[in-house]
Amino acid sequence: MIIYQGPSQLDKNREIICVVTDNSSNTKTGELLQTWILDANTPPIQNNREGTDTGICGECQHRGQVSLSKEKQKGFAQFRSCYVNLLFSPNNIYKCFRRGKYNYLNLEETRNLGKNRLVRVGSYGDGAAIPIDIWQNFLSESSGHTGYTHQLINSKLQVNTQFAGFADFCMISADSIEQAQIAWKNGWRTFRVINDIQEIEYSKEVLCPASKEAGKRTTCAQCLLCSGSSTTKAKSVAIVAHGTGKKHFQQKTALVAKG
Repeated sequence: MIIYQGPSQLDKNREIICVVTDNSSNTKTGELLQTWILDANTPPIQNNREGTDTGICGECQHRGQVSLSKEKQKGFAQFRSCYVNLLFSPNNIYKCFRRGKYNYLNLEETRNLGKNRLVRVGSYGDGAAIPIDIWQNFLSESSGHTGYTHQLINSKLQVNTQFAGFADFCMISADSIEQAQIAWKNGWRTFRVINDIQEIEYSKEVLCPASKEAGKRTTCAQCLLCSGSSTTKAKSVAIVAHGTGKKHFQQKTALVAKG
């Protein structure tokens, strides 16, 4: 089902959609309604490869490096460190959308869809790409949610107050301890990807309970720690790099460490 189609809040020149799916096979997240933020006119892999995914990901560093070579006509952007594999769900959902397989929901139908359900804000794509009132309506009668955004603190450690409202229901995705510290000073909870559990700032963070390193002792649907700053005062969350982009994440952080 489609709960939004229109201009991206991250790049007004890109038209995007937000598709909600049920019955996820993701064993880490568990039974959450999944929300997929996709470019409405370009397949996800091409969108990433050509660097036109700013409409769904903003300037997130995990998008990878765009190759302008005419020889690279397939595959992802180079050095992509995002954990989401575009080849599967995003690609299939986009194809279904283009074939007209999804119904559009109005605000009341969207609110009813989320009623007494658990929601994942941004299974792929940054939640801040979608107008905040869409999420507030969708989550208003839900049983709980998880969510993440990269939009509040940029690589230059500058705070973007335009998206401050998202901190209420989204974790601030921090790419460095410096970004995390700025978020903490603002009273925002963070989700930080690390290379090793020794990097955890235990006075502020806990290891993701659903991660391999924590023994996968729960699922996101059971845990719900990653619900932003307004619903809980729990510590922030850290997780060791995982997924398809793990190798490139480790390479990036190694280069940063070397200066």
